[in-house]
Amino acid sequence: MAKQSTIQSQDRSREQHGRQLPAQSSERGSTLLLAPIGLLIVMMLGAVTLEVGALHLRQRQLHDLATTIANDAATVGFDIDEFRTTGNITIDAGGAQSVVGSSIALSDIPNARAQGLSITQGAPPTIEIDLALTHEFVLGQLIWGASTELTASGQATLLRTNET
Repeated sequence: MAKQSTIQSQDRSREQHGRQLPAQSSERGSTLLLAPIGLLIVMMLGAVTLEVGALHLRQRQLHDLATTIANDAATVGFDIDEFRTTGNITIDAGGAQSVVGSSIALSDIPNARAQGLSITQGAPPTIEIDLALTHEFVLGQLIWGASTELTASGQATLLRTNET
């Protein structure tokens, strides 16, 4: 009897304050489980964002390096003796090739590899270099695997300007 009068007084108390208090529920601990799961999902999305950003940065760096090496190789490979004697603009393959290894070693990504260097003699002479890089994943190994191969190419052309 005392228990029933306590329940009735609680109901009156709820009605007096003008609001309905939630009743006891069996789902009380469900938010305790959902909070860590939500935090884990947010952390995983953050990790994916970091990995994709790092991958895109490495791809841009590799492309910039390929373009820089092509420009350097065209500059160093310019055959000045041929130009002075005949007036023709040509690229010396040995001079151009000598720049590739040192340019890669001095760059921000020294583990890049030269896949090919092609020189097209003609009007105008062109040099093209292909680079490759193995990008190691840090956080995304479970999604994409341990690594992926990135490739980029750069091109430079020697032009004669200010002809009179």
